[in-house]
Amino acid sequence: MNAAGALRDYDDEGPAGITKCLLFDAGTLITLGAYGGIASIVVVTLDRFWKIVHPIHHRKYYQPWMLKVGLFLPWLNGIAVGLLPAVATSRIINGKCYPLAFWQSVFMRKVRLLRCRLEAHFWSPTTT
Repeated sequence: MNAAGALRDYDDEGPAGITKCLLFDAGTLITLGAYGGIASIVVVTLDRFWKIVHPIHHRKYYQPWMLKVGLFLPWLNGIAVGLLPAVATSRIINGKCYPLAFWQSVFMRKVRLLRCRLEAHFWSPTTT
């Protein structure tokens, strides 16, 4: 069995199987990386810009916790946008993973629409 086949094997419908389903088939790792990684780079860039262009203001008002919070929040957003809906809506049935397939309530359907809008806005080119 090759590596790709190992990720398609859902004989275990327990925690190990659903974890593989959530992380790999539901695309949550890609979502976490996209939201968390890109936004973290933007935060660090803005911090460096502030430090170089406005050094006196930076020395006067900067606190170390500001950068830590700025780096933590994008990853928290990635978890909220990617992992939480996947946990609530993914199932393994007869050894096959169905990611983001079971939207059981009206609230979860609204979450799905919001997620689709956010992803469309995130991946679409900006217009000026």
